[in-house]
Amino acid sequence: MNANHPDSASHGDLRAAVEDLSRRLKIVEARLGIREAERAAEVRVPELSEAPPAVGASERDSLEFELGQNWFALIGIVVLAIGLAFLISLPYPEFPSYLPSLGGYLLCGVILVLARLVRHSFETIAKYLRGAVMLLLFFATLRLCYFGRPSALDPASTTGEVIFLAVVVMNLLLAWFRRSPQLLVLAMVTGFAAALAVGTPLFFLGVCTAMILVAAYAQLARQWRVMSPLVFALAMVSYVIWAIGNPLDGNPLLVRTDPLFSTQLILLWVVVLSVVTMAREDSRIEDTPVQVTGLLLCGLGFLGFTLHSLFGFQESFLFNELLAFVVFLVLGLVFWIREQSVFSTFLYSMTGYAALSLALIKGFGVPEVFVALSLQSLVVIGTAIFFRSRFIIVANCLIFIGIIIGYMALTREELGMSIGFGIVALISARVLNWQKDRLALQTDLMRIVYLVIAFLVFPYALYYLVPSSFVAVSWAGLALFYYAMNLVIRNPRYRWMGHATLLLTVLYVAFVGTRQMESRYRILSFLFLGTVMLVVSIVFTSIRARHRREEKGEEE
Repeated sequence: MNANHPDSASHGDLRAAVEDLSRRLKIVEARLGIREAERAAEVRVPELSEAPPAVGASERDSLEFELGQNWFALIGIVVLAIGLAFLISLPYPEFPSYLPSLGGYLLCGVILVLARLVRHSFETIAKYLRGAVMLLLFFATLRLCYFGRPSALDPASTTGEVIFLAVVVMNLLLAWFRRSPQLLVLAMVTGFAAALAVGTPLFFLGVCTAMILVAAYAQLARQWRVMSPLVFALAMVSYVIWAIGNPLDGNPLLVRTDPLFSTQLILLWVVVLSVVTMAREDSRIEDTPVQVTGLLLCGLGFLGFTLHSLFGFQESFLFNELLAFVVFLVLGLVFWIREQSVFSTFLYSMTGYAALSLALIKGFGVPEVFVALSLQSLVVIGTAIFFRSRFIIVANCLIFIGIIIGYMALTREELGMSIGFGIVALISARVLNWQKDRLALQTDLMRIVYLVIAFLVFPYALYYLVPSSFVAVSWAGLALFYYAMNLVIRNPRYRWMGHATLLLTVLYVAFVGTRQMESRYRILSFLFLGTVMLVVSIVFTSIRARHRREEKGEEE
């Protein structure tokens, strides 16, 4: 090719221009550091001959950084805060008693400024410093009322209440504007501690109620769902300490008997946090926070409410338990209507019926209370049918068995109430069978259990109510009653109950009646029992013969 050709010249010029442009770009990139940044961002493809990176190296590095960056910072700041708290708590007799607290407030300001300065470079340390400020602020206020000889301020005075309240509000605001649930829980701890430090009824109950309301608002506004169970647990622990006289302050153990509305505030707390739980985003799912909250509200809340009502407000115990029955049952009803709840509906409704049981025990004496409790069992079954809850049915059956055992253990003589237990058992079995389609669950086992209860309770009652000479006759009559039930209801289980009762009567006559009855009553029992069994045999023989004739006619 000729080098003087015009196309060759143009190609040469173009190549030279491109090379010149590339050289200039390299110079610009070298000055701006673009090439180095690109190389750092490039994904390096390892050669086949290279060894793979060590497995778990990143995990070890992350663990090391977690330990060094977070845990060491937390432990260091906690140790530092404890040291400052000890420094503030020293007596310093040569200085005024309020001076250490003022020094503590000054330290809080310095640490808060420091946390603000390092909030971008050391975010973790800044967060922990804010927590230390909240604790030191409370401790400095506590130093005003305690540890000094004499103390600078009476915590129960108006000034003491105002200062403690101001500290709690400052801690809450700091946690809220930092949008930190951990700091908010810490602020709650200082709030309950301040309530115990002051200890006056109105201040304590007011601060505790305010903490519950703040927790409810935080859970609603920011979906911090751990607030309800955590704060309620803190509230109940603080309430128990306060209700027994606050022994942490050196007071003797003494159950408080005022004010009258103190126990009823617990029910208010339960209502508030239950409503907040219902207002969660997905009400169709009862996850762990919902279940834990329900267990705490119904377990710890009802236990604290009942124990304080029992030992501190015995005169209003009946009213309190009836009020608790209404509150918990209504909450269970709302849970069912609003979200078709299974767990919460069962928990709240059974807690309500536990309150009703305690009210009945308080309102009735022994043995009349067992009649009331057995009638309550029928009401619980009606509630279970409405809620379609097999859990309530099972729990109620177990409670009903416990009522019968308690009656047999506590009463010295049979007064005929066992007959009522048997009737309740038969009615319960019939209701469960009647509503089995609505229940849409397997209640067959529960029906059998109730029938077994009736089978055992009726002979027991007749054994004590009827003269010993007529026990066998009464049991045989009971068997005839079961046979009649079978004819009316067309349920073979009643027929089998009749069979079992007749066999039980035979065993009684053979092993007990022959030794304890007089001759004429023994003869009467044998004749009556034998006649009944023959009549039953003839009836069943006739029925079977009719069935065979019907089957033979169908075959022909």
